[in-house]
Amino acid sequence: MIRHLVMFKLKEFSHPAEKQKAAETVKTELLKMKDKIPVIRDFEVGINITDDPSAFDLVINSAFDDPDDLEAYRIHPDHQAFIAFNKNYTLQKGVVDYIF
Repeated sequence: MIRHLVMFKLKEFSHPAEKQKAAETVKTELLKMKDKIPVIRDFEVGINITDDPSAFDLVINSAFDDPDDLEAYRIHPDHQAFIAFNKNYTLQKGVVDYIF
């Protein structure tokens, strides 16, 4: 199986409540993919709870049967729609894919 981890650092907001709302909005959109993309085996989204300046704001922890399924996810129209949506919220992301 392939584990696909993605971390997002959100844009700056003038108030912490605005950033929290943005994180929740992004999480909601991410979770919609879970039921729409059949190659996803496991899909979890978490919002960071610490104030560490080096921390990312959200993380996806997902799993796929094999590299072909991960690629099918990457090019899926619902994933592509999320990428376009997320450009309004995210300044940086990090990705790790590994076999487990």
